[in-house]
Amino acid sequence: MGEIRVALAGVGNCCSALVQGVEYYRKGGGLGLLHPTLGGYRIGDLRFVVAFDVDHNKVGLDLSEAILAESNKAPAFREVGRTGVKVQLGPSPDKVEGDSMSQIKWAQGEPADISKALKEAKADMLVNLISGGSDKASRLYAEEALKAGCGFLNATPSGIANDLSLSAGYRRAGLPLAGDDLLSQVGATAVHIGLLEFLHSRGVHVDESYQLDVGGGSESINTLEKTRDSKRLIKTEAVKSSVPYDFPLVSGSADFVDFLVNGRDSFFWIRGTYFGGAAFTMDVKLSTEDAPNAGAVLIDTIRGLKVAMDRGLGGPVEPVCAYGFKRPPKRRRIAEAYRLFREFAGDQP
Repeated sequence: MGEIRVALAGVGNCCSALVQGVEYYRKGGGLGLLHPTLGGYRIGDLRFVVAFDVDHNKVGLDLSEAILAESNKAPAFREVGRTGVKVQLGPSPDKVEGDSMSQIKWAQGEPADISKALKEAKADMLVNLISGGSDKASRLYAEEALKAGCGFLNATPSGIANDLSLSAGYRRAGLPLAGDDLLSQVGATAVHIGLLEFLHSRGVHVDESYQLDVGGGSESINTLEKTRDSKRLIKTEAVKSSVPYDFPLVSGSADFVDFLVNGRDSFFWIRGTYFGGAAFTMDVKLSTEDAPNAGAVLIDTIRGLKVAMDRGLGGPVEPVCAYGFKRPPKRRRIAEAYRLFREFAGDQP
């Protein structure tokens, strides 16, 4: 099928897990993957060709070094040889001076010409992994990718696939778009949705529920300082869509605990009623490693976007969006989204 030439915006923890994961699975093995092969593409077909970041500790380094640089906290689980991809300085239109728990040291200099760099690298798509809350930068990257003739995958909460003007531009250009806000493999939102869908399918009425997260990674800092309200809205909307009636729900409130490093603890509480009016409560705790949680879904959605590109599809690609993101333009139940995605890719388990 050929290679998938991937550009990366944001060389943070999720990027680190993605780059290491591609190397980890390059020679085979499927444990931890959802689809070893998808649309005819294997993991080893992904090739990283250009990368952008704003951190002084990463700009100018080879991608293999940058993914392990401060302030990344993702675990090192696979050695990555030199890639020949030097991290370039990206734009920072959202930069605000002031107090922050973030450990980013802003690089100085003139940002790269994004569309030119994408064209020179012959990138198929740009994957947006920058910090949550950087809405202006996310839009700028999406516009530059469109200008360069690339597909765009938005893993951040910024509204890109849901932006009518951007999605129309990608549709006119015949370029695929996917987003918004990546749904982790075994993340809190996916688990919460799964629990509620299961309870509803068993005839249970859900009366109240909440999901609270604490974590030690940069995403927890961004959520606490920048995107708390928007992330809560996105997660609550996603979870509420799993049952066909309204009930009191809080989903996604977060705090930062530095000694959790790249770990995340998620707490779920559900109260409901079943046969004969009997009541029950459910308390669940989920502990995960944050960065690797994005890896399998990123690898799938990247390949899904390439399948769409091979077919000449433009604009938001519904099967990819519904499968891999918390806020797709059109929501689907988890099982339905999975089925549509597999049918779209044309692969069998």
